[in-house]
Amino acid sequence: MEIISAIDLFKINQAILKKIDKDLVNHGEETAYIAYKIAKELGYSNDKIEQIIRVSILHDIGAYKTEEIKNLKKFEVSNTGRHSIYGYIILNNSKIFKEMSDAVLYHHHPYKKKDKFVKGMKVPQEAFLIGLADRVSIFCTLLNYDEKRIINNLQRLNKSLFKPSHIDALFRLIKKEGLINDIGNSTYKLKLNKKLESIKINLDNAKKYLIFLPLSIDFFSFETSIHTVSVSSIAKKICEKMNLSEEYKNKIEIGAYLHDLGKVCTPKYILEKEGKLTKDEFEIIKQHAVYSRYILEEASINKELIDLACNHHEKLDGSGYPRGLKEEELSIGDKIISISDIFCALTEKRIYKNPFSKDEVLSILYNMSNSNHIDKNLVKIVDKNYEEFLECIIKNRNGYEKILNDMVKTYHYIASEMDSLCI
Repeated sequence: MEIISAIDLFKINQAILKKIDKDLVNHGEETAYIAYKIAKELGYSNDKIEQIIRVSILHDIGAYKTEEIKNLKKFEVSNTGRHSIYGYIILNNSKIFKEMSDAVLYHHHPYKKKDKFVKGMKVPQEAFLIGLADRVSIFCTLLNYDEKRIINNLQRLNKSLFKPSHIDALFRLIKKEGLINDIGNSTYKLKLNKKLESIKINLDNAKKYLIFLPLSIDFFSFETSIHTVSVSSIAKKICEKMNLSEEYKNKIEIGAYLHDLGKVCTPKYILEKEGKLTKDEFEIIKQHAVYSRYILEEASINKELIDLACNHHEKLDGSGYPRGLKEEELSIGDKIISISDIFCALTEKRIYKNPFSKDEVLSILYNMSNSNHIDKNLVKIVDKNYEEFLECIIKNRNGYEKILNDMVKTYHYIASEMDSLCI
């Protein structure tokens, strides 16, 4: 059995979106299903159809933490360009979705401007297909899945926005297969899930996608993303020192990648506050562990992964949060991610603090273990391998920061180019 599957990744994204904006929870799935049916009607190969499904379900991944999400409901095309760029950059840096990331970049690009594109980045035909599917899904939501009204609105579409053969295929599907009814009564979900379950992914590629998932939460705030990578790398190091099995090491690594996912629900002013949090603000940020569990349980992923991701603020004496679990209720993986999270937080530079010295870090860790908050044996492993662990964090942070800065430069370049296309 896979530790984490393609459908798990898709469902995690859908669960995040549900927590952010419940009105758009089905939008990715609907768009993916409509695009899949149109592609099949047009005779696309199975491999290409699979690629279209993959990116269609994530086509709005860049909209999670932007004001554009409000405009998406109204389909105000002129105001939705930036999330397409965010989405392209996130997906383009993941091997799983890279091959179709251009289609996400251009999914709001009008067909009449098919020959106008960012230098070196031509508009793929699939972009128009996904754009049409996106529009149909929006109509379905706005018109309460009323087939007659949806068809009337589709017939009044500005034909210059979409490829004519795609529109023809769409109307054939509505007439002969009841496409709108499938969407309205949700029977499409079973058919789509069957397709998603057939998509296989390499474990390493899944991990590489999870590395960039925090960027969908807030593209321009690196701290959560960099911290996630650091925690996962230290957890992996500790696993190696303990000679844990490869399978369990992979579970712990993935759990660490997911451990701060609930911060998607934490206000940005709290995440980036300079200085100490107030009591009320601290209570708010503590809820990220609750939200992480909500998101991952909503996605129905492996229960062991959920616990690994959500138990890192529990303490051995039961004084931690959010559930007050005690030592016997915590796995060794929970304890590893917990100390990795603390170690990284202490050694990282933040807006409100500089990195702590080795003496300060070890003093805090030993005091926490003496208070029965964290595992004493794990503290000894950190102490014994301190320089190696710190070097690992610095190396990973520097490498990842370069990638992130390059992504931001790419964003600004594409944004500038796309603005010029609108002139």
